[in-house]
Amino acid sequence: MSQAVNVRSISLVSLGGVLGSLLRFLIGEIFTNSRTSTLIANLFGVGLATFLLVLIERRGNADLRHFLLPGFCAGLTTFSAVTAQALEPQDGGLLFLAHNLIFSLMIVVIVLPLARRIIPVRS
Repeated sequence: MSQAVNVRSISLVSLGGVLGSLLRFLIGEIFTNSRTSTLIANLFGVGLATFLLVLIERRGNADLRHFLLPGFCAGLTTFSAVTAQALEPQDGGLLFLAHNLIFSLMIVVIVLPLARRIIPVRS
């Protein structure tokens, strides 16, 4: 991979990450309970990433993939917050972790076949 491609990819991932992080911050401002905002950001990010995986596989390119998946979606989701909040047993930490995992898997099970049905394969 050439240096120009690396710089371009890094720039796209960085820009996407900044925008995803800003959306994550906005969600935290709207939903002031940290667990609620973490759950919303993660579930939205999982659903969006699942849809985008199919879109990029069928219609996208490397630039779009870099910007949206390791950039925007990674900036939006926050597994580190889930981990930290799961370590608070007095506040139901393991239940919070279970909610994140189960709901995330449910979203993938729902969104993946829908995305495959509605996004045409590039001819």
